Amino acid sequence: MSINQAILITVVVLVSTNLIGYIYTALILHTNLINDHRIQPKKYFAKRFYKRLPLILFNISSYLGLGALGVFLLQNFIDLSLPTVWVFTWQLVLIFLIDDLYFYCYHKVLHTKFLYKHIHKTHHRSTMPIPMEYIFTHPLEWFIGAIGPFIGLVVIASFSEINIYAFWVMSALRNLHELDIHSGIKSSKITSLIPFYGTTEHHDLHHSKNKGNYASTFTLWDKVFGTEID
Repeated sequence: MSINQAILITVVVLVSTNLIGYIYTALILHTNLINDHRIQPKKYFAKRFYKRLPLILFNISSYLGLGALGVFLLQNFIDLSLPTVWVFTWQLVLIFLIDDLYFYCYHKVLHTKFLYKHIHKTHHRSTMPIPMEYIFTHPLEWFIGAIGPFIGLVVIASFSEINIYAFWVMSALRNLHELDIHSGIKSSKITSLIPFYGTTEHHDLHHSKNKGNYASTFTLWDKVFGTEID
């Protein structure tokens, strides 16, 4: 595999997960198949989402550019071969933990008065979000927030080769989780089997109360720093 193919696959991973998110959003907006499972019973009007769609698409395009650029800049540290189970597992876990800690700290800072008013308030216009609104944010907020996984890659590169497969799987799972926790649909009981899993209910409370539950993928950091609400 060449680095150009790796960049292309990175873009495909990001596009495909967001395409899933768009389909999921359309199901919520235009059918009643899963609306009985919504956490907040209020109706979400499709017109509101489509007004927000241009910003969402702009942020997705910047996300694709960042993903491609990140792989290109780190190409000398990337291993393109299939990993062993051990290498894949520890790199996947480490990238997740670093990204999640970064997101928690960054998100909490965004709730300071100045940054909330001028940047983060855009995202909180969604008090009862739907899947694709995970990326309905101020462009600057989105760009800075999206570098979390690459911080994880840089840390790995400081002592080992980066396995591209671990990065791809992390990116796909991270996106799908963001779509899930912004869906407003009650989490499956299966998620209770995953330690510290950040559920839809956990993040929906953050949007409805506009405070607390700053963590995303895992609730670990909210528990550690005492910011978890229920």
